[in-house]
Amino acid sequence: MDHIRAWFMQILIGVYLVHTFFVIPHGDKMLAVLTFIVIVLLLNKLKGFSKVISSMMLLIGFILVMYTEQYENVKNSLIVNLPLVVLLVTVPVLGFPLRFGKYDKQLSNFIKRYGRNDNRLFLAITTVFFIIGPVINMGSIKLIDNLLNKLSLSKGLLARSYMQGFTATLLWSPFFASLLLVLNLVGVSLYSYLPFAIPVAITHLFVSNLLFSRIGKYDELPLIANQAVRMKKIYELITVFILFFLAVFIIDWILTINMITSVTIAACLIASIWSIYLKSIHVFGNHLREYRKKTILLSSNEVVLFLTAGFFGSVISNTTLGEYINRAILVIGESSILLMILSIILLTTALSMIGVHQIVTISALAATVNPLVVGLEPVAFALTLMSAWIIATIVSPISAANAIITTLVNRTYFEIAIKYNGPFIVLMTIVYTMCIYIVQMYLS
Repeated sequence: MDHIRAWFMQILIGVYLVHTFFVIPHGDKMLAVLTFIVIVLLLNKLKGFSKVISSMMLLIGFILVMYTEQYENVKNSLIVNLPLVVLLVTVPVLGFPLRFGKYDKQLSNFIKRYGRNDNRLFLAITTVFFIIGPVINMGSIKLIDNLLNKLSLSKGLLARSYMQGFTATLLWSPFFASLLLVLNLVGVSLYSYLPFAIPVAITHLFVSNLLFSRIGKYDELPLIANQAVRMKKIYELITVFILFFLAVFIIDWILTINMITSVTIAACLIASIWSIYLKSIHVFGNHLREYRKKTILLSSNEVVLFLTAGFFGSVISNTTLGEYINRAILVIGESSILLMILSIILLTTALSMIGVHQIVTISALAATVNPLVVGLEPVAFALTLMSAWIIATIVSPISAANAIITTLVNRTYFEIAIKYNGPFIVLMTIVYTMCIYIVQMYLS
């Protein structure tokens, strides 16, 4: 059954990319049908709360369609997040050269060389996350844990550095489907967003390290102080990172296509060029074949959540419920922009703590709230939603980041989210709110 699921996902991605460049007659209808088939096939594979919440969004969405008799919106609602799914499935290809290019050893040496005590080690780990997190997304957590697996480090240091380092990349990296989802729904370009998002992300790292220096231990780690680092490998990673950004912008400028599709094409292009540079194109091909056959299904959970949440949010935006949400945000905004920013972050956080995935809340808000109507600049609104996504990622018991870190660190969800990262959550909620308010004042 898995090979059927994998084939349908590949067919869906192929048809989408062909339809992007060469308009296929009735292409949108074809994509909608394929998308629905993929959702049904993958739903059967899911387990636990993800299966429940995805099924509920799909069911409630169709009930609302029948109730409002807006059947013409079904096609567009089903494929609204399809570009993000294509991105989600194809971007991991960029991580292949990182693995077979032996960059992991030099990253490990870099962390050990500059992490001479807990504070410097925390800084080294969060810095490496900032460099490789955008390239291999969620895989960066497991990779860095592998780099540190021979060191006896405190669970608190690991839990804090993994979560806080990883989430810093969520705010600004175009490799993450969550960011492009928000930008796509709000209607903000990456060009106008990044100049404000990157400084806020750097502030995130600064606050994270400052807080750890106050509450963490200051233990000397002499055994990891003398590691030789081949900086050439580190510079290569930074170069690849810069080339990727340039490729995204050049492709977007030349082809004038959806930014999400530009990122997808750039990821595949840079991965291929990187493999040629490493003289490992055959190894890259082997990794690609293995990924196409088996590993592609590891994204099933995220694929279904993105597709069903997009469908649900799109349907809601065409009902009176969407008007009520917009009106409620407007009332708060009329009293205080600062309060509105804080309220959106707190609402998303509170719902995520009881198991409502942030993609549901944020998709509904992004699809129904008109930022200009409620008095918020679109860039500030996008920053608000991404800040809410980050805080929700830390506190949600069903977030992939929490699931991975609890397993790697061998601690409970409560310890990871509340004990180790609780003070950071409170502080960053305030910092995010103030930063976004400053951006709002600057743009308005």
